[in-house]
Amino acid sequence: MRWIVVVVAILAMGAGGWAYRQNHRYKHVAIHDPGKVIRCAWVAPDVMAELVTKHHAKAVLNLCRPGEMGPDRAREEREAVEGAGAKLYEVSLPDIDDPSSPEIAPHIAILKDPANYPLIVHCQHGFNRTGRVLTMYDVMFRGKTGEEALAAMPLFGRHDYAPLEHAFARNFDAFHAAEKAKELAAEKSKKPAPSLTTETVETTGSVEQTSYSEARK
Repeated sequence: MRWIVVVVAILAMGAGGWAYRQNHRYKHVAIHDPGKVIRCAWVAPDVMAELVTKHHAKAVLNLCRPGEMGPDRAREEREAVEGAGAKLYEVSLPDIDDPSSPEIAPHIAILKDPANYPLIVHCQHGFNRTGRVLTMYDVMFRGKTGEEALAAMPLFGRHDYAPLEHAFARNFDAFHAAEKAKELAAEKSKKPAPSLTTETVETTGSVEQTSYSEARK
């Protein structure tokens, strides 16, 4: 009987080790918006390539600072992402709670570009910075408030998101509302003046496409 206990213990240890390695390899991988947005921590190159392929991702947004994980890992990730057929954006996210900062504009531009979806978003741990960007996404495209967005996100064993993320979420609500008001006012100003005749006047409008270059560190 003793040998059975030993074998069971060894198998349990092996299974536990395998589960730990799998959890670490796929750290904080989660579907944020089905078919649109995936979140994760900084994962190994082969895992990132797997995620890009599995989810048919068009782009990956890396929020880490230049050199945060070392030059080798940055190079390996770029090779993995581009090798899998996606675009890599390396746009660090500063620790600020002001959405109107010019440093936040590139992230908003990336989120607004339909060509970037499905999109994978990650930082080092796939938590606070990633959560902040996904808050922007939820407010802009899913009709949520910033706090509603954070409340719906996984905590991955943590107690809560950082105070900075909550402050940013609240500020982004006001920022987004102001931006929408500006867009509405701009649209109204483009409307043609009413015709003084009984003829029907057809108007056609064109949308200016702004090109955002890929940020490379």
